[in-house]
Amino acid sequence: MKQLLLICSLALSSLPAAAQEKSPPFGLGDLAPLAENFRELFEGFADDMMPLMEQLADKMSDLNAYEAPEVLPNGDILIRKKPKTEDDPDAEPKVNPDGSIDL
Repeated sequence: MKQLLLICSLALSSLPAAAQEKSPPFGLGDLAPLAENFRELFEGFADDMMPLMEQLADKMSDLNAYEAPEVLPNGDILIRKKPKTEDDPDAEPKVNPDGSIDL
């Protein structure tokens, strides 16, 4: 009985626990090298794609000149050009008989 009491008291006593080194938790600081690599990758990608994007922008006209695409029941897609209005800034200004232009 004394042995059982001794074992229980030792198990439940507050003996100092052995210090165990814990690795610091994974944080955002650990992602810095990975983020730097991604930044370099995307900068290189942007440098490579910029001439192609400029070519595409040159070939495309102003998208505001077109209406929203319309899908027909048979699957065709129609993209209609918006009708020009007289208030359109791209339209030629009207010249008055005296040679002046109304703005």
